Amino acid sequence: MMTWNAKKIGLSMWNIIGLVVLYMPSFFTVRAQNLAEDYSDSLLNMVRKAPTDASKIDGLLKISFFWSDRDTTKAYSYLNEAKALINKRPSSYYSGLYHQFLANILMEYDYEEAKRTFLKADAYLKNEKTRNAFLNRSKIWNNYALILQKQDRHDEYLKVTIDQSLPLARLAGDSSSVAYQLNNIGRQLENIHEYRKAENYYKQALNAIAKVQNASENKLEIFTNAAKNAAHRLDLPETRVLLDSACVYAKRIPHSTYIPYLHVTEGIYYRHLNQKEKSLSSLQQAIEAAKESDDEYGLQNAYQQLSVTFKAFGDYRQAKASLQESMRHQSFENLHNTLMYQRDMARLEFLLEDYRTAYLEMEAFADGLDSLHDREVALKVRELETRYKSVEKENQLFKLEEENRKKQLALAAGLLLALCVAFFSWKLGKKNKNLLVQKELLHQEELRSLRQQERLGQFDAMLRGQEAERSRLAKDLHDGLGGLLAGVKLKLSAIVTKAGESSYEEKCVIHDAVSQLDYSVDELRRIAHGMMPESLRVDGLIPALSDLCRLMSTSTVRVTFQDLGIKDNYPDRLRITVYRVVQELLTNAIKHAHADKVILQCSELENWLFVTVEDNGIGMDLTTKDQPKGLGLVNIRHRIALLDGQMEILSRPGEGTTVNIQIAL
Repeated sequence: MMTWNAKKIGLSMWNIIGLVVLYMPSFFTVRAQNLAEDYSDSLLNMVRKAPTDASKIDGLLKISFFWSDRDTTKAYSYLNEAKALINKRPSSYYSGLYHQFLANILMEYDYEEAKRTFLKADAYLKNEKTRNAFLNRSKIWNNYALILQKQDRHDEYLKVTIDQSLPLARLAGDSSSVAYQLNNIGRQLENIHEYRKAENYYKQALNAIAKVQNASENKLEIFTNAAKNAAHRLDLPETRVLLDSACVYAKRIPHSTYIPYLHVTEGIYYRHLNQKEKSLSSLQQAIEAAKESDDEYGLQNAYQQLSVTFKAFGDYRQAKASLQESMRHQSFENLHNTLMYQRDMARLEFLLEDYRTAYLEMEAFADGLDSLHDREVALKVRELETRYKSVEKENQLFKLEEENRKKQLALAAGLLLALCVAFFSWKLGKKNKNLLVQKELLHQEELRSLRQQERLGQFDAMLRGQEAERSRLAKDLHDGLGGLLAGVKLKLSAIVTKAGESSYEEKCVIHDAVSQLDYSVDELRRIAHGMMPESLRVDGLIPALSDLCRLMSTSTVRVTFQDLGIKDNYPDRLRITVYRVVQELLTNAIKHAHADKVILQCSELENWLFVTVEDNGIGMDLTTKDQPKGLGLVNIRHRIALLDGQMEILSRPGEGTTVNIQIAL
């Protein structure tokens, strides 16, 4: 009976679904709010139990960020609580973080103030050369670019992302952040229909994040965006492959906020295959998932694609209803989105033969284009006017200063003449005294510099001698003693073969001797490799470091090597120094810090080589006077100093240790 009634009034099944979607009461918001409260409470509970102020500050900033686009009152409350802790021990780093998270709140309702605050945060962090500082600066410029995008300044968005966010993410050595920025560039290029260029950036993003653990959310997003871009290029086999990869990660995180966009992309894919029912079903799933996560932008996107699908299959009324619903979920004012809506609505009204409304919509679209052009011109005029006013103010100030200077000179001329003799007499005596003091200080400084250079020279000569001796011993052990042991083994093996009538006990003794020789040969090779690894001399730094991490890994200790793109065309002196430094740091992490997970990262950017060793060991307190002064660290600092490099140690008790090294190439 229900089917007959639907047919009688001229509605298809998807007409009914469309009406239900348009007027369904939204009970998902309450559920999403409850989930948000639970998540915030769990974070706050961890903050209250945190052992240090630094841990509490980091936790409070995370909670503030979580609420920044949900409830600004709560976001400000947690941010102010973090600020009170920061004020106890102020620093440039945490001042930068405070302004960064303040701007995160401001960007929800005051774009210009948010941009000014982001720039202030970057100024605080600019002199910090740590991994975390680079990572936070990358996030700062990323959010700054997002504001530009919301202001319809898409060219500037792309420029800031390429020139600021991406290089800082690379400096931080964070593969997830690098992949995120590459994904953003690809998405922006896709929006302006540069699909081939976008494809290249999506591939780079997938390569960057391929080996990163616990990055299912990011991988889901990148695979989904790459699939949508392939669908726009009508490369449907490639779209299917990318969608299948995205679905793998969607199953791991079924409550991800990116699930609606995956279903939207599936809807686009099926639309290009002319499979109407599957396309509409996927888009309906996208709408339900977006409602469940209270995602207004996701709803806008899903309804917009639903409109395109209805239009593609000739159902213009449903296409119009879906397009109107899409605009009702517009998350922020955007002139480009409004213009697209007016253009698409004009086309639908024309197809529905409502020519008057179509004309009005097209007229509004034309007026919008004029407004966009006028606004861009106004921005340029305002910028020129600001520059002109600035120059005028500078000229006026210069004139006033010039007049005052003339008056002051006239009044002071007589007094100056009377004081000249006394002043120059006193100045000459003081200058002579200062010159003597400065000469003495320069002399002492030169002596210290010479002594330091002499010590470094002695240390360098000692290191060169050690490496030469190690190389000679390794070669002698491998070629000399190794060959002798191998010869003895062959002779014993021949004796075993010929001693057919020997007693069982005699054969066992000979077999034991052969086994001991095998063990001795292996031990000899291990010692020779430790003195001068063959892979370092023949293959280069990357294979040598990879072998070192593999050899130092055991059943209880996992040592991971991450090559983030180094060219490995370095001179032998740099290769050997980096290898020895890493060898010492890994040994310290395993033996002294008792770590069971150690990560070695190597990257190269702008003629700098970056090396980071991070462990989850017992850590150490760097704020006390009892700083680590072991011979190993002293040797490491001397080795780095010989290459004009820098070393930084970041550690807290119970939180592991991170050592950052940068060497000029």
